[in-house]
Amino acid sequence: MKLLVEEQVEVKMGQPLAFIESTGRHLDVMLLVDRLNELRLHVESGQPLVKNLSAGNDLMLGELQASYQSFYQSYLQYLNTQLGGLYAAQKNYLELDLLEIKKLEAQLYEQKKIQEQEFANVEEEYQAYRKLRSKNVISNNEFKQQENKYLSSKYPLQQNAIALLNNNSSLLAKQKEVATLNNTIREEQARFIQALNAMQTETSAWIKKYVVLAPLAGKVGYAGIIQESQNVFENQQLFIVNPGSVNFFGEVHIPQYNMGKIKLGQRTLVKLRSFPFEEYGIIDGKISYISDVAFRDSVFVAKIDFLKIEQKNIENPIVLKQGMVADAEIITQKSSLLQRFLQSISKMLNSK
Repeated sequence: MKLLVEEQVEVKMGQPLAFIESTGRHLDVMLLVDRLNELRLHVESGQPLVKNLSAGNDLMLGELQASYQSFYQSYLQYLNTQLGGLYAAQKNYLELDLLEIKKLEAQLYEQKKIQEQEFANVEEEYQAYRKLRSKNVISNNEFKQQENKYLSSKYPLQQNAIALLNNNSSLLAKQKEVATLNNTIREEQARFIQALNAMQTETSAWIKKYVVLAPLAGKVGYAGIIQESQNVFENQQLFIVNPGSVNFFGEVHIPQYNMGKIKLGQRTLVKLRSFPFEEYGIIDGKISYISDVAFRDSVFVAKIDFLKIEQKNIENPIVLKQGMVADAEIITQKSSLLQRFLQSISKMLNSK
């Protein structure tokens, strides 16, 4: 274990207090956590993503290394969906192709109008020749020549119709490519969100396991004898952070056979074991909460709000600290006798 703070030092909420030994480098993992949080903000706000992650060769992430490599691949794919990325470039080219196809379509329709007008003129001339032929005004050969001219005038319109069909097919094909690409972009973005969630979950679990963080702001103290490079056990209490400026309350454990006598609002006298009441005084409180369900071995929990601290020794007053143990004497409604729960009281004081 590597200690990061000394006793009686003011710390902020979430500040690292100690590093537990790991194959990963703690500062590298914490740097990764910050970068992942930045990525989260960019993604949720819709801001363009900038490349702020490395391949991980410069990071010692320990057991997170394999997960990070997998996440990094998803990250690169996500970058391809952003402005300037591969997918974005492909989409830009496809949109330019669509624009050209639509321009060609407009030209074909303009061409069609001209060809239709030309065909109408040739058809009108052909009908006139048919009348002349019916009256034998012109020869059959002359009429056939005009008829061939009329039939030939249909060909450009037919070619134009084929060109419009082909152009429409190209348009549909490009639109399909754009739709497929958009779907790929959405899938890659969704995969990245999933990968980001998983990576943040893993890094949070790693931090919880290997980094001791201050649960709140206050003055830090060691929970016993703590030394550099000391071996520690899982769930071992290492530090106590005293917020200093907050109110304290008491937690009392009540056996089931006493529950019928305990009610909300009952006056409670608290005698701290570290401050003998004969010399230092007592704390006057009241019951403000009683648990509905037993938390262990038919034992219920009640909360005692501290109303007043009697200070008998002005020069050495009672100073409350988190984790102190005391005896609680609850005054019931039926009598003035004090009910003692000496054998079941533990961890009497907690900070709000």
